[in-house]
Amino acid sequence: MSDTSIDVRVREHFQQIYQRADRIIEIGLGCYFVFGLGIAWFYNTWMIALTVGTLTISMYAVAKWFFPKKVLNQHIAGCAFAIFMAQFIYQMHGLFEMHFFAFIGVIMLIVYQNWKAFIPITLLIIIHHSTFAYLQYTGYEEVYFTQLDYMSLSTFFFHVGLTGVIISLCAFWAYDFHLHTRKAQLSSIKVQDQLVYSEQNMAFAAEIAKGNLDVKQNREETNELGRSLIDMQQKLKDAKQREQRERFMNVGLAEVGDILRKNANSPEDLSEKVLAYLVKYVEANQGAVFIAEHDQERNEQVLRMATCYAYEKKKFEDKVVRLGQGLVGQTFLEKKTTHLTKVPQDYVNITSGLGEATPGHLLIVPLIVNENVEGIIELASFKDFPSDTIQFLEKVGESIASVIASSQASLRTARLLEETKTSEEELRAAEEEMRQNNEELQAIQEEISRKEQSQAALFQAVQQSIGILEVEPDGKIIQVNDTLAHYLNYAPHDLRGQFNEKIIKQDKGYTSFWQQLQAGKASQTSLQLQHKRSDVSTLAVAGNPVAGQDTIMLLFWIESPIEVV
Repeated sequence: MSDTSIDVRVREHFQQIYQRADRIIEIGLGCYFVFGLGIAWFYNTWMIALTVGTLTISMYAVAKWFFPKKVLNQHIAGCAFAIFMAQFIYQMHGLFEMHFFAFIGVIMLIVYQNWKAFIPITLLIIIHHSTFAYLQYTGYEEVYFTQLDYMSLSTFFFHVGLTGVIISLCAFWAYDFHLHTRKAQLSSIKVQDQLVYSEQNMAFAAEIAKGNLDVKQNREETNELGRSLIDMQQKLKDAKQREQRERFMNVGLAEVGDILRKNANSPEDLSEKVLAYLVKYVEANQGAVFIAEHDQERNEQVLRMATCYAYEKKKFEDKVVRLGQGLVGQTFLEKKTTHLTKVPQDYVNITSGLGEATPGHLLIVPLIVNENVEGIIELASFKDFPSDTIQFLEKVGESIASVIASSQASLRTARLLEETKTSEEELRAAEEEMRQNNEELQAIQEEISRKEQSQAALFQAVQQSIGILEVEPDGKIIQVNDTLAHYLNYAPHDLRGQFNEKIIKQDKGYTSFWQQLQAGKASQTSLQLQHKRSDVSTLAVAGNPVAGQDTIMLLFWIESPIEVV
């Protein structure tokens, strides 16, 4: 939470203190006014009591009316106490004890916890004492500053000095109360925020435990643990996306590989089945496969359409594209994938090898193996091709190119054997090419294995920060991971076969939590765990029945225990 928000909440708390203090001050001023009327009853000073008292009360009321939430009211209240003191002194004809009413007012001002509120009353007392003492002792006896026959200058300074000490002490206590109140409020705000964060984090973690990785939580409105959970959520989402991409890649490669193995001896069947599969797998609309071959009539290498597939039907077309002609021929020469978006219809019709196709997104992938282009795959779709699809098609292109190259090599070998009895050296070259292809396939398999190990390492890292307990519906422990066992000072095999009451206290919260789990519902709460050394920890826990199995999975958040006894 930002410092600005905390300051606002602290100011709101002090506004509440000021409101309560205003009620106390208003009662005090009311008592002062009534006391003035009482003095007027005995000394017949009604004019002073009614005039000065009413004006003083009115001054404070007007300030409250026009400035209801300003500290100006506190300064006005101090001035009102000082004025009432002067009124009482005059009504009592200089009775010395009336000076103490200023001290009563000063003490009452402490409730504001604002040392600045003492400045106006201090100034008024000094001005009043100095001015009226001077006037009285220069001949104006009706001023009634005091009834003493004589007050020396040193006595006056002692009087003013002690008054200043008393006011200073009251101001100090008001300042000290202000500091303690602010400190206590900051601590209260911190505790309240931590409780809110804990509830948010538990709910957020529970959603993640349920597999809901799309749940939202604002990073700026949570604490460090919440941000760690957000980071963990993002890593899990990234891992899930990587898994989906890898699954998309691996499943596609495996199924295409199976098609290639079954149709390796027939380039026509291979092209037809592979193209039909790829158009559906990448959700395209149309596609074509061009195979590079030597045109005897033209005595040059051309690209001949082996098959064309559109809208889940095979199309019968005989199309030949010369190298460098249109997008297909240009892609063959450049040996780079061509990806076009928002292609005009007439442009596609003229330059695309798909004939009458009119989609707006076009992808042309060269079939390259050992830096040789063996053919072209052309796909068209009404929606764009994502990068994962392009990478997949490029990898698939390598496999298809390898099979086409092998198939064409086999055909050439058979033709040469029939015509010229191909030499053993050419045969060994073909075998070496096959070996290289197998090495590439092995490299792909090793990459798949490495990624599986990476996923296993990620799962192991999660287990190190989360305690996992798998139990039967009757509470019998089936499995406990090392993190939770070590946290409770047990070895994992010590807890297997035991009932969960060995480590979980069976209180009311546990009973309600367990009943929901036995009813097949996911739940979350805080449970007390019994350590082997008799310690007790309170941990946040999320429980979920395992679908298809008669077991219950409990996840404990080890890194942030609520309480350890």
